[in-house]
Amino acid sequence: MMNEKYNFSVYTPRHIAREIVKNTFDAYFGENITIEKLNRVRLCDIACGSGNILILALEELIRISKNLTGSYFYNEHWITGYDINQEAVDLAIVRCQEVLKKYHLKFKLNIFCRDSLEERTKFNLVVGNPPYLGEKNNKEVFQKIRKTEFGKKYYEAKMDYLYFFIEKAIELLEKDGIFTYITTAYWMKADGAKILRKTLKEKGNFLTIHDFGTSVFKKAIGQHNVIFTWKKSTDIDKEINVKIQDSSFKTVNSLIYDKGNRILLANNDVRSFNEKITDQANFVLDELVNINQGLVSGFDDAFVFEEYKEEFKKFLKPFYKNKDIGKYMVSDKNKYWILYLDGTKKMTKPIEKHLLNYQDKLVNRREVTRGSIHWWQLQWPREEKIFKEPKIIVRQRCKNNNFAYTEKELYSSADVYFITKKTEKINLFYILGYLNSEIFAEWFRHNGKCKGEVLEFYSTPLRETPVFYPGETPEVAYVGDLVKKQIDSFCPTREKKINEHFFEKFGL
Repeated sequence: MMNEKYNFSVYTPRHIAREIVKNTFDAYFGENITIEKLNRVRLCDIACGSGNILILALEELIRISKNLTGSYFYNEHWITGYDINQEAVDLAIVRCQEVLKKYHLKFKLNIFCRDSLEERTKFNLVVGNPPYLGEKNNKEVFQKIRKTEFGKKYYEAKMDYLYFFIEKAIELLEKDGIFTYITTAYWMKADGAKILRKTLKEKGNFLTIHDFGTSVFKKAIGQHNVIFTWKKSTDIDKEINVKIQDSSFKTVNSLIYDKGNRILLANNDVRSFNEKITDQANFVLDELVNINQGLVSGFDDAFVFEEYKEEFKKFLKPFYKNKDIGKYMVSDKNKYWILYLDGTKKMTKPIEKHLLNYQDKLVNRREVTRGSIHWWQLQWPREEKIFKEPKIIVRQRCKNNNFAYTEKELYSSADVYFITKKTEKINLFYILGYLNSEIFAEWFRHNGKCKGEVLEFYSTPLRETPVFYPGETPEVAYVGDLVKKQIDSFCPTREKKINEHFFEKFGL
């Protein structure tokens, strides 16, 4: 299984493991560290790997024992570890035994090679760095757990495997139990984490959240990690200590959830900014425009060409890559061409001859095996009109809000989003000015999806973006005219005027 290798090869850095252990014990012991509390410790790492977190927890418990009693001792029920990789488990046992030996202690260690998602033993503390796996390339892993009662309860489309480990920690915890994890930050806003967030919200409270804003793992560059500590309790609205990179603030649990039940880590300044935007907005973007993802071929080698093919001209369309999209403008000329085969027309003999070279790959695509498309079609061609009519386009992932406008026929893959107006009365140039504005960028960084410094312009956060749109008024025409000029030739002074307009409209 893929996650076996991942668990063992990508370890938790020592300073991260130390923070996890400290947060957990601070929350558990508080300022009153007693022998009774120490004896009641039942700590588990349900994806322990080679034991980086467990050994620090073990050593800290032994040191506490000396501070309380004057001598080192160990309770064999203190720590438990689970992992599905036998090699990792063996190494974790050896490393923990070395810790015991250091303090002249010798006990049996409860570290097991088995699937913790099947466990039912209760603990009062859980720690971990669960495996991160998407379903797309790990269907067998997800299918196995979906057949269980646990999986049926928590599975949702577009989820990550790590969500199960958060939900399992909640189930394994006793009342008032505490768990601390390091994970990606994606679940806080992801569409595929609705069940997870609902469970966290209803079953307890966050105590601390540390958002690094970047990856803490050398082997996972591009990740965005958080460490969070959560308590299983019926307490209402406990205070949370939030740290975002180098800044810190306190808030309460009820304030971190937005109207869509996503988690928003925001200090008072950000909340004030959000309130001004939502109070002044009279639409969300979805009420004004259509937002569509680009096409999916299912196998680009068969459909995409670097040069024009005269023999395929009936079906050949100009194809652009996401790197061709800038702020306001798109590259003048396409460097690629795509066979746009949506099934509405029969393919020609030259095309059939060409595609037969790739038939073994094309027939194995999901939609073909289900019988929903012919083997020679694009997997998801989308509605062709979105590629032909005037549109705003944007890269799915980009460090800046670089939205462009074009009226030319333009086709692209699913890493590009296409925005078209719902009615003829909508001024796309005004919408484009707003999407390229500093206010929109700030809004999206706080409320949209981000991975580190990269903004992720997926359909849901775009659709839910608040907009002030005054209809057919002089100010719409004013902004629209400025934007048209930006498309022809970008000017910083003109851009400043566009930004000033939106700052004024939102009272900022």
